[in-house]
Amino acid sequence: MLLRIRFTRTAVVVLLAAALAVVASALQPPPSAAAPSTWQKVDVRVLDHKVIKPGESVTVSLPVPSTATHAKLVIAGQESWRSSKISVCPGSKMTSRCTSRPALTTPVKKVAYAHVTVDLTSAGRKLTVHSSSASTSVTIRLASWGTSSGAVSTAAPISSAQPTSTPRPTQTTRPTQSASPVPTPTPTPAPAATAAPAPAPTTAAPTPSPTPVAAPVASTGQPGPGNTGVPAGTRLTVHEGDLKITEPNTVIDSMEVRGIVWVRAPGVVIRNSLITGRKLESSLSVVYAGDPGVSVTIEDSEIYAKDPTPHVRGIIGSNFTLRRVNMHSVIDHMAVTGDNVLVESSWLHDTLYYEKDPYYNGTPTHDDNAQIAVGNNITFRKNTLSGTHNAAIQVTQDRGLVSNLTLDGNWINDGACAVNLAQNKWGPLQGVTIKNNVFSRSQVHSGCAIIADNDTIPQVSLSGNVWSDGKAVGSIQGRETGQKGGS
Repeated sequence: MLLRIRFTRTAVVVLLAAALAVVASALQPPPSAAAPSTWQKVDVRVLDHKVIKPGESVTVSLPVPSTATHAKLVIAGQESWRSSKISVCPGSKMTSRCTSRPALTTPVKKVAYAHVTVDLTSAGRKLTVHSSSASTSVTIRLASWGTSSGAVSTAAPISSAQPTSTPRPTQTTRPTQSASPVPTPTPTPAPAATAAPAPAPTTAAPTPSPTPVAAPVASTGQPGPGNTGVPAGTRLTVHEGDLKITEPNTVIDSMEVRGIVWVRAPGVVIRNSLITGRKLESSLSVVYAGDPGVSVTIEDSEIYAKDPTPHVRGIIGSNFTLRRVNMHSVIDHMAVTGDNVLVESSWLHDTLYYEKDPYYNGTPTHDDNAQIAVGNNITFRKNTLSGTHNAAIQVTQDRGLVSNLTLDGNWINDGACAVNLAQNKWGPLQGVTIKNNVFSRSQVHSGCAIIADNDTIPQVSLSGNVWSDGKAVGSIQGRETGQKGGS
């Protein structure tokens, strides 16, 4: 006997709705834990300049307790020969959903970084990192972890490509370089801003009352986005306009200065601060320490020009110390015009560059990580130097003798030649030590790690320097004394 069942239109609609609800439920991702309201700061690297090949993945374990539901990470990708998407996924496997939402995209031969919050509820304290298109050096810093309860429907990871401090300006696109058969670098002109500065500061000397912050966790790794600059979580007090420091031993802590910092007293300390400069119409620097008798120490801070221009440098002067400083988006990171300079554990990267620079008669910019006009007792120790076209270290010696210059344990990249020692009319440099540095093979003039006048070469102590592939940097490229050298 055939059993016939008749459905009304209403019954069909009800059954269809129920079926769709079941399917939707099956497709819905499981709920994740609500984001924590408090976080435990740890500040530790879990991946340190690991080269990930195109299409490959690396899985790392996070040093967090089993109760942790979220982790905040700082991701950096660099040294890609072409643009590559870096995906960061919770767990030990990559998924198409994760790779469709990369944490960052690396530019060619430059650094990009992002802050990422990862949901760990189903990750088992594992993290998998993937590079899409090019071998990329990836560094990951675990900033903090949190524990929470409840559920939200937002999938992880949730990323932001902007740092937690004031956003960086857009960088000038770098043209493709063509190598010349013989390096003929030209010493860069003396910094115009070392004369009496034209604009006078409009703000009086402040007496800031900074909010105390914890000292950053020390790191022995290569300086970069995870261990330089303003420590994560620092609350900054905004100072609009120029800041003129006239009282000896003034301490500036946890401040965002939206103008020029004029150091006009000895013993000044600036820490945990962001200095962004202002719009310039003549040559100057974001920090000026060029007056006689002044001195300044800058630590755990970021310096850059929020208004990009051919007129701006990072710091000009002498008697200054930089530690764990993140400096970028200026023509030269520094112009040394005197004695007693120490730069250590800092990240100097991504200079400004112009095809037609008014300071070079409409020719391309001669940008350097450091330009040294004169001075004694100058040391660069354990820094990352990158992103220049002229040189990482350019000695012009156009104001007097440079002596007791030490480059020790740095990661040195780019430039026409990476280190350029031009003696000019002042005779051979005296007491130069270049040791234990790692050079990348990214110079315009292939293989030119160091170039110097022939008279200066005997004054240089060279030891322990290697290329990034491990081969020794065994010699200095010479040129006839009196020749011009640079880009």
